[in-house]
Amino acid sequence: MVPYILAGALIGSVIGHLIPPGYFFWFVVGSVGGYVTQRYFSTRF
Repeated sequence: MVPYILAGALIGSVIGHLIPPGYFFWFVVGSVGGYVTQRYFSTRF
C-alpha cells in the first residue's frame, strides 16, 4: 500500500510544481489517488 501512496504523492508533487493551487493540494490528491488505486487493484485481482 505504501508504494502506491508514495508514487501518488510524488506524481502530485510534480503536478503541483506546474499547476496551481500548489504543492500541498496536489500532494494530498496524489496520496489519496494512490490509496484508491491500491484498494481498487487489491480487490480486483
